[in-house]
Amino acid sequence: MKNNLLYILFILTLFSACTNIGSPVEQDYTVPSWTLYQRALHSGKTADEAKQLLIQKDYPYNINTTIHGDPMTQMGVAWFTNANVTGGVVQIVEGKADNASTFETAREISAVCEAIDSINYVSLSNNNNKSNNEELIRSAGFEKKEKRSYTGNKALITHLKPNTTYSYRVGKKGAWSEIGSFTTAKDNEDAFDLIYVTDPQANTDEMFDITKRTVETAYKQTPDAKFILVAGDFIESSKEQSSEWEWEQWFEKLQNVWLHLPIVPVQGNHDTSPFGNMFHHFNTDNTYNEQQTDDITKTTMDGTVYSFVYGDALFIVINYEDYQKGEFYFASIERWLRKQVADHPDVKWKIVTFHKAMFTGSNSHQTEEVTESCKEQDGRIVRERFASVFQDLKMDLAIQGHDHIYEVIGVVAANGKNYTRLANSVSNQITVTPTITDGKSVSPDVTGIIRGGTYDVSNGMIYFLNNSAGKKKYYPRSKEQMEAAYPQHGVKDYFGFFNKFGQTGEPTFSRIRVSTESIDVNTYTVDNNGKAELFDAFKIVKK
Repeated sequence: MKNNLLYILFILTLFSACTNIGSPVEQDYTVPSWTLYQRALHSGKTADEAKQLLIQKDYPYNINTTIHGDPMTQMGVAWFTNANVTGGVVQIVEGKADNASTFETAREISAVCEAIDSINYVSLSNNNNKSNNEELIRSAGFEKKEKRSYTGNKALITHLKPNTTYSYRVGKKGAWSEIGSFTTAKDNEDAFDLIYVTDPQANTDEMFDITKRTVETAYKQTPDAKFILVAGDFIESSKEQSSEWEWEQWFEKLQNVWLHLPIVPVQGNHDTSPFGNMFHHFNTDNTYNEQQTDDITKTTMDGTVYSFVYGDALFIVINYEDYQKGEFYFASIERWLRKQVADHPDVKWKIVTFHKAMFTGSNSHQTEEVTESCKEQDGRIVRERFASVFQDLKMDLAIQGHDHIYEVIGVVAANGKNYTRLANSVSNQITVTPTITDGKSVSPDVTGIIRGGTYDVSNGMIYFLNNSAGKKKYYPRSKEQMEAAYPQHGVKDYFGFFNKFGQTGEPTFSRIRVSTESIDVNTYTVDNNGKAELFDAFKIVKK
């Protein structure tokens, strides 16, 4: 009997050892951690070192909060889990929580779960990119147009108190996220800060690291920011080539920030996708589409046209990526715009944000041809349709993206397709004459090295673009080039509209303070060490 027991113990010990020798199985772990594991093995890590990166399959990832409706009383939350992992909730408590026991009496909000089936993980465009990063992904065993499936989780937290800090976590029993936090808006017109970035547009490790450095620096520089406005092009690969791995990196690289800083997302052209990646990742207000009765007036991607009031400002987010739908779509957007303004007659500031710049001097986009049958740029189409609408609605500031340069355009007054720069509305600036750098191209500051300034938008508005938060940069056209391109852009004396115009050469972010008295815009460059340096500062006022 004793020998039989020893034999059984030996067999059990051998079986245990054999099972430990076996390799991990993909379906047991989260998608992001499995990719990290595969790449670690390829980069020379031992099996034991690589296994430390694995996270059990039930855990949430890609977690973020978004402004959704009234920021005094509501907050949107979204996250991903692996396919078939459902039953997620948000737990929320008042105040700053520093450990899991705080959530024993938390309020719970069940997530709405949606199956997101068979979307591109590593796209064809990724695999055509010859960077070391893409080679690494291919070597980790991924195929062209590799597919993955997920569960999208969204919850709307309601019945919040104004000017109150809350802590939250997402997931389910045994698989909770790290603790995040946010603070609701005050119920008054006190000044507040926000961060503005645009066009991270990354698809390699190097590019995502630049975005990470820029956003983390902005977050440290603006610790009291109430939200971050991202004016489009979160990732590089788009449309049929859209890559979920790129979205995954955007969230995972900065998860420490997104757990504590709500996002105001704007759809860019690189964010368009038949898989709806952007919509699945953010929980924004979809009231606009819900109110439409015709598909031609709806945005192709839900949740990309919305508005909210924060402090003494109305923020209006518009999606122009569906401009091909034509006048029915434009007319619907205009009706919605006018209603937002009419519904909030008492706010001091009206700030509109969209991706593609309505005025731009970029050498890459100012005269681009949209289709063979339409030789006008889409920026011109939108400008000629909406600049006069903005004028009529007394908009104050447009926050834009797409062109990867620094532009402060205006103050601009619009009347139909005619535009006037109100030069007398700008004061308190310092100007230095620019120099030619190589006989062919102009210096980074083509309009002169102009800094500072006070812009009175009583009779017009400012169109602002702060360059880009990522690696990719474009360069400005000269006055002569703009004049030669008049048939394409259709703006007389276009160069004269650019009060400031240049290329910083480094990734940038803006800290924007909104008060009843003014909108103060400080834009910083970020070097390779994460050091922020003030590039330009200006003030917007209105009599």
